[in-house]
Amino acid sequence: MSDEWPWAEKQPVFTTNGEKGGSVTRVPHGVALTPLRPGFLVLVLGFTISFGLMISGVGLVFASMAEEFGPAAWWWLALGIPSGLLTVFLLSGMYVTGTELIMRNTPRNMIILTGTLAGTAIGLSAIAGWWSWRASDIGLHPQVIKYDGWNHHQLLQADLCLAGAAIAAIACLVIAVIALRGAHRARGDVRRILRLRNSGSRHEGVVAGLPDTDGWNMGSTVSIRYRDQRGDHTRRVRINTTPSKIPVPGTPLIVFVGADDDLLIEIDPDHPLEYHPNSGAYETSSDGGGS
Repeated sequence: MSDEWPWAEKQPVFTTNGEKGGSVTRVPHGVALTPLRPGFLVLVLGFTISFGLMISGVGLVFASMAEEFGPAAWWWLALGIPSGLLTVFLLSGMYVTGTELIMRNTPRNMIILTGTLAGTAIGLSAIAGWWSWRASDIGLHPQVIKYDGWNHHQLLQADLCLAGAAIAAIACLVIAVIALRGAHRARGDVRRILRLRNSGSRHEGVVAGLPDTDGWNMGSTVSIRYRDQRGDHTRRVRINTTPSKIPVPGTPLIVFVGADDDLLIEIDPDHPLEYHPNSGAYETSSDGGGS
């Protein structure tokens, strides 16, 4: 990840449509919107499979111990541990690449959750297959005369694992649809921001006051002021930041105005940023005890 990304994560971000939290689009200066390529899909699929192998490896340790396999049960860790390490490696790749492709936290996290649920379905299905094999092993109960070919305790375990896999698969499909729609909207917002930076009319502005303490939730509404060829304008927008990163009134801004008065408001990177020294009221409000 390039050096611009940590800067973007720390900077206050202004939104004009009330976006907050993971729905805020953060586009560092100097970056371009990278086209979606098969490599990211390979990362997601690799993460899904490795997570599924980790679930099955660890799960089969406990299943084998329940079946009194003794020390042999721990051999399944030869599957669980390497796949777990690979899962962590691929997860970091998904996080970094997803951030650069989408530039919005919620859809990126939804994609990660989709892979996690799909991997869970794979892992539970593998464990269900193992229990089914155990349930069909007639050698487990050779003393049974009237035997229908199944050991029903093990079969119940298989059914439970299959039910869990089905639930995970259904949840995966639902989250996948939400993630894809969210990623599409996020990339559209990135295009809007880049378009306004490149072709919108640029005006100087300032932060006109401190944010409201009422309803503080990872930010609040604040007044900004700017001047264009039509005169002075004051707008109420949302600032997304932490209590310790609230810019003081008078902080220079850059306001880009596009078609239909579409606004993009950003901290002016050419001026030093000074933060409000008394953040106690906002910290109290974020804890639910503010005025």
